[in-house]
Parts: sequence; C-alpha cells; structure tokens
Amino acid sequence: MHVSERLLQLYATLDRQTRDIIQQRIETNLADGKSLAASYHELTGETNDSLSAEEKSATDFSNWLKEGKTDVDLLSYYVALLEKSEVLQSEAVVPQVVESTPQPVAEPIVSKAVVEPSHEETVEPETDTPAEATLPKPRYVPESTIPSRTERMKSHREIKPARPRRKKSRGWLVGLIAIILLSVGGYAAYPMVSDLFKPSSTPTVTEEPATPEPEPVAETKALEEVWIGVKNAPLVSEPDSEDVVYIADIGDRYDVLEERDDALLLELGLNELTGWVSRDEVVTEWTATSISDADVLNWLSTSVNQTLFDESPEAYFGMDENELVGNVGAASGFDSDVLHEYLVYPGLFFTMRNEQVEAIDWSNTDQTKETFLELGEPTYETEDGVVYESDTYSLRLFVGEDDSTRIRLTKLNQ
Repeated sequence: MHVSERLLQLYATLDRQTRDIIQQRIETNLADGKSLAASYHELTGETNDSLSAEEKSATDFSNWLKEGKTDVDLLSYYVALLEKSEVLQSEAVVPQVVESTPQPVAEPIVSKAVVEPSHEETVEPETDTPAEATLPKPRYVPESTIPSRTERMKSHREIKPARPRRKKSRGWLVGLIAIILLSVGGYAAYPMVSDLFKPSSTPTVTEEPATPEPEPVAETKALEEVWIGVKNAPLVSEPDSEDVVYIADIGDRYDVLEERDDALLLELGLNELTGWVSRDEVVTEWTATSISDADVLNWLSTSVNQTLFDESPEAYFGMDENELVGNVGAASGFDSDVLHEYLVYPGLFFTMRNEQVEAIDWSNTDQTKETFLELGEPTYETEDGVVYESDTYSLRLFVGEDDSTRIRLTKLNQ
C-alpha cells in the first residue's frame, strides 16, 4: 500500500488529540535538527532503515504539515510514527489541541523569455552614371559643284547623232542565254546542295533520370488529453525533477499543455497549477462507456458500507462542507494537498475540490479484484487497479500492497 493511503487510513482510526500529541513529540525531538532515522530511534527505541538520513528540523516538519505534505521523506517518517502511536502516547503529556488552518500553496512562477527583434541593414542601390552625350555626325560636302540645269541643257545641244551600228554575229546571244540558264539552274539547285554541307540543327535530346517523388510523411497529431495509466503516478515541477507537485491515480484525466521528449505538461485544473508526467505513465486512447449509471448505483447499494448515509451516495456530490457535516456529522479527521481537502470518517473519506464533494472513497473493503470484474468489461484494467465508467460516474478499485482494496466513486464533468 502506498504511504499516502496508509496516512489516510491512520487518520480514519486515530483521533485528533492523539495526532496532536505525536506532532508535539516530533517537534520537540527535532528542535535542534537531526536525521529522520535517528529521531525515529530516539522516539520509539526501534530502528527503521527505510527512513531518510537527511537532517530535518522542527520548522521543516511544521511547514510540511501546513504546505500539503508533499515531501515523501517526511511523509514516510510521520506515518511510521503514527503507527507507533501507542508507544509515543504512553510517555507524553496531553497538549492543548490547536486547529491548524490549511495554507494555500504558492504557485510556481514561470518566467517568460523576452525575444529582442533583429534589425536588418538596408542596402541602398548605387546610382547609375549617366551616359556621355553623343557628338553630332558631320554633314557630307561634295568635292565639286553640281552643274545647273542650264549648263546641262547646253551640253545636250552639242550631242551629235550616233552612227549606225555594224551587224555583229549572234553568237554572243547564244552564250548569254546559256549563262542565264546555268544561273537559273544553279539558283534552283543551291538549297539542295547547301543542305548536304550544313551540320544537322536538330538538337540531341538527353533523357534525364526521373526524380522520385518524396513519400508523404504522416503528421503526428498533438495530444489534447491523457489518462493516468498507473497507480500513484507522481506529477513533478519539471521533467526529471524530484519535486513532486501531486500524486495522480489510475483513471484521472488531464488536458495536455506541452509535449517535451518523453514528458508531458498537464493542467491540474486549479489556480493554473501544472505538473510534468512521463509518457510511459499515461494512456492516450480511452475506451468509451462500459456500463450504465444504474449498474454503478445498484452495485454500490449492495457492495459497500452505506450505514453513514441517509440518502444514496450520489446525493452528496456538489455539497459544501457545511451541508456535508449537517447530513453525516462532524469528521473524525482532516487532511489536504495542493488540489483537495479530505474529510475522514470511519471506513471512508470525502474528497473536496473547490469546496464541493468530488469523490467518495471506501477504504479497507471486503471486495476483491475478481468480484469487482463481475460488473462487466472494464474501461481500463491494470494489475493493481480497475476502472469502470458510465455516462455520469467513474467507479474504480485500487489494490494495496497487502491486498487491501479501496473503492472510489467520482462524478464526471462536475
């Protein structure tokens, strides 16, 4: 059984006066500071090797009680001494009981990185140099003066008539015709002859190898929500940190704010509180509703102790502390963490969130995992936990280290 569950069971069995006596003995013993293992030996006369050798003071223990009991070393030390309450109480003087007021847990402040905008230099284009002006072309001047029309007419008047030509042989005409025919034939044949000596102008086509198209890459959808898949999963302030913010249970659902390598940042849903969890401890796919609301309520009516209730358990969801105490009486114990307050009664406790009842837990029941699975096909199952969900309720069974069982009823979407 996890140490947090042992604490809740001890709160259900030990009255407030006994717990105050033990807390006063612890603060007196740790006044000057010493290791938790040495303090346990001095208070009980016994040795407990599982306790931390780290030195703690009475101030550390007092602050731990007020801040929600998140230090696992002090939690193990405190539970071990509560289990030795008879030894501690037999030697103590009964102190005056002072009720402690739960203190709000400080939220981690996440600094935002300031990114300075980059400035790029602007390069101005160079101005083109204008071209030089072109000099005008000089006009042509003839070497001799052209004769006037009158002078030309005088020259015509002096022209003598031509003498009659002599008859010549017509051989020249035949030669001229032959030349013309050869010229025409050569002109007609020139394109064909010239094509024989011209290089081919047809370009050679080179086939390039076809580039294979890239295979489509499947896009990974960002996670929006996950469910806790293991019992007592620690949510820490940073990945790979030992600073535990909250311990979640199988079947708890959370929204995902950020993904980083093998860790997920979860929104815890109160005062912007967040916590990192390993991917190995969550489930991304959740089975749909497996049983009905009537199945859940009928099973509760015959399988868990309801002597404390005047009405059926579902009537208590949403009640504030005053309404709850008015219906079932004053609680025998009280505890809290960063998300919840717990009102402890014999055999069960109520989990309060935002000052309203969120869940009811029956501890040390006579149910076994085998009998619990007779309800039908579960929504989710592990070696030490089973979850059933209907449209309105989540019904869970947790198995402890000593095979003890705890039943939790939660109302969904409150």
